[in-house]
Amino acid sequence: MPLRSFLGAVVVVGFVLAGTAPAVAQPKTELHPCVPADLREDAITFKAEDGVELPGLVFGSGSSGVLLAHAQLETVCEWLPLARQLADDGHQVLLYEMRSMALKENRHSYDLDVLGAARELDSRGASSIIAGGAGTGATAIATVAEKIPGLRGMFLLSPFRAFQTQSADLNAVDNIGAVRVPSLVIAAQDDAVESVGLPDHARDVAGAASNAKLEIVPGSAMFGELTKDAALRDRIRAFVRENKASPTFLDRWLMPIAGGVVLLLLVVVGVVVLRRRSRRNTTTVADVSAGS
Repeated sequence: MPLRSFLGAVVVVGFVLAGTAPAVAQPKTELHPCVPADLREDAITFKAEDGVELPGLVFGSGSSGVLLAHAQLETVCEWLPLARQLADDGHQVLLYEMRSMALKENRHSYDLDVLGAARELDSRGASSIIAGGAGTGATAIATVAEKIPGLRGMFLLSPFRAFQTQSADLNAVDNIGAVRVPSLVIAAQDDAVESVGLPDHARDVAGAASNAKLEIVPGSAMFGELTKDAALRDRIRAFVRENKASPTFLDRWLMPIAGGVVLLLLVVVGVVVLRRRSRRNTTTVADVSAGS
């Protein structure tokens, strides 16, 4: 069975069985083995809204934050190229591993993961956030968009109208209209998970939003696969750039002011050193004259 068909079948089975399948105990979620060793050394951990501990990767710094939430059957690795590019664009990017499906409690509460990640970005100095995700990650973002601090926009790849199990009720259509921030909703025209036509889901999500642009692109890529296309990554980067918060006074002038203060201190130190040397030389000349 081709990998794509296999993944599609797993998604469909997940919708049916997720709420009833027995869970295997797992103390915490781990970063996927695909993450390079050099990135693992700098990995962070943070807590979701219900206390579940999640690992994440932070790229860049600054007050303009970007939150990335992958789909249920993806890993963070599909999003690494986009995360690095967004960081190069001057944003602080948090890419995290959503909670394991093996957790006993709140197995599919991906909305709580999103809120925990947003709080982590906020604690790291991000005063504004663009939230982006795919599949269940996108659906979770749209569900809790109203609660994300400093939200400036959303980009949602192949979102579901809703993702419902016994332990979670994520509904993008019912909740995305609660915020008026710009949204970019993208799906591939031939994308379908078995009998689930994701372009139709995307159309409904965009239609329920108060300020959304829908893009149905050629091909059959699903979820984070869409970010493999360089042109689409550039489109997302442009969306983030256009909708990030304007720099605050502190952001705009902190470095010039700090540089000016350092320069002034160097001048003051230089003047003090020169005066001390001048006094020392004067004292030496005076002593020599007195000895003569």
